[in-house]
Amino acid sequence: MKRALALVLGVAILLLILTQTLGTNTKATPNYITPTDVVENRFEVSRLLASAKAKSERKEAVPTPTPSPSPTPVATPTLPALEEEVINPSVSLVAKEQTGQEIAGVLLTYYDCDTEGYCGVTKSGLSLQKGGRYAACDPNYWPFGTRMIIVGDPNQYIWTCVDTGSAVIGPAHWDVWFYNQADGKDYLKTVGTTVTIKILP
Repeated sequence: MKRALALVLGVAILLLILTQTLGTNTKATPNYITPTDVVENRFEVSRLLASAKAKSERKEAVPTPTPSPSPTPVATPTLPALEEEVINPSVSLVAKEQTGQEIAGVLLTYYDCDTEGYCGVTKSGLSLQKGGRYAACDPNYWPFGTRMIIVGDPNQYIWTCVDTGSAVIGPAHWDVWFYNQADGKDYLKTVGTTVTIKILP
C-alpha cells in the first residue's frame, strides 16, 4: 500500500514539473501536453490520492470486532414424570376392592353360540366350550378371570369373565354365555335382567 502511494505521489510531482516547464502553451499538437491535459491530470491525481488515503484509513480505522462470549446454558431441573393412570385389563382395583361384596342394579343379558354364532375364541384367548359358564364384562372394571354369582340364582352358576363386547360397557353390565339360545332366554326368565351379583375371590 505504501509503495502504491509513493508511486502516485511521484507521478503527481512529475506532472507538476511538466506543467511548470511547459508554461501556458495552448497550441494543440499531438506531441505536447496541453493545459487542459494538465488540469485533467491534476484532477485525476487528486482523485487517486484521495481514494488511496480513504482505503488506508478504512483498513486502519475499522478494528476487528471481538465476538461477545455466548452465555453459559443454565441447567433446568427436570421434574419427575407424572404417571398416567392406565386401566389394564389384567388388573383392576375395583375388582380387588369388591371381592366378596354384593353389587345391586347390574344389567344382565346373554349371548349364544347356536343362533348368534358366538362359538369361537374369546377376547381373552379362551375357547368357548359347551356347558361352560362364561361371561363378557368390561375389562376396564373387571379383569378377565373375575368370577361372580347372581344372588338368588337357584342354579348357583359361577360365571367367569373371559370376553367383552362393544355393548358391554361399565361395571354394572354382565353378558352371560349359553351354547343354546333357548337356555339363555330361560335363564333370564328365572333370575331377571336387573340382578345383584357377588364377586368371588
